[in-house]
Amino acid sequence: MRFTIVLILGVLATVIKVQCQDLKKIWTDKNDAWGEIAAGSRQLTHDGIPKRLAALAPSGNRFVYVIDDWSLDDQHQQPPKEVVAEMDGNGKLVRHIVPEGYVPNPFEQLEWIDSRRVGAMTCGHANCMYWILDADSGKTLHVMQGGFDFVWSHNRQWVARRFVGFLDAPVGTPKDELDQLMLNETWIYPPVAEDAQTRAASKLIHGHSFGPFTWSPHDVWLAFTDTVTPEGDPYVVLASPTGAVLRDTVPVDVEFDAKVEWTDDTHLQLATGGRTFLFVVDRTELREITTSENSAGSPNK
Repeated sequence: MRFTIVLILGVLATVIKVQCQDLKKIWTDKNDAWGEIAAGSRQLTHDGIPKRLAALAPSGNRFVYVIDDWSLDDQHQQPPKEVVAEMDGNGKLVRHIVPEGYVPNPFEQLEWIDSRRVGAMTCGHANCMYWILDADSGKTLHVMQGGFDFVWSHNRQWVARRFVGFLDAPVGTPKDELDQLMLNETWIYPPVAEDAQTRAASKLIHGHSFGPFTWSPHDVWLAFTDTVTPEGDPYVVLASPTGAVLRDTVPVDVEFDAKVEWTDDTHLQLATGGRTFLFVVDRTELREITTSENSAGSPNK
């Protein structure tokens, strides 16, 4: 009898150990959540409720997803209110999270910022709302109102977002749009003097044309492309959390989705128009690496 009890306890311990293993991957299939563990894939939920935007915590021991909440509208007469469901690694519900100030609108992005914070975003016609949620309590830590393209630095200390600004125009005429960059809650680009010049002259210096954001490996710089008028010249732009801004022109038109790629915190490249352009941060300026420099090896830093 004692041997049997010991054997049963051993089997149960093994099962519990398997169930509590950290997840390596999370996905949804046929309205339920599935996870990958060392032993293979495992179904984590069995309720059949439609789920979206499943995201796994860096620790692998919990995950989140979005579900519709019809509890106050069982006839489905209004747009659905969505909630964030937080689950442990076994698929057990930890809590439902409704961001502070949330107005029923589909979530477009759900991500783990780090092992504790979750980012959730909804967007309207003119801008987005981005909530930073505390997964340990379900509370809203911060709300960023306005902007698009929320891109976190690798160290998770800075988030870049693109704003669309408008120039004043006579009544009945279209307002010109221009892109602006904010890091956390600080305006970074265009530089203040250029922005003031634009608004004073009611003429665009920077167009509605930022390219994708990419952080350098150690978050020294954020890189993107921009078009500066009246010449209409395309630029590679580097913006730093310190407020520094560096730019250099690109000798061809830049495709709207052309993305800057980093080699290290001072060397970068841009592939567009069938060509690849190399750049280097040389002390206090950004410049293109010449053909002779590239042939000779790495330029002086």
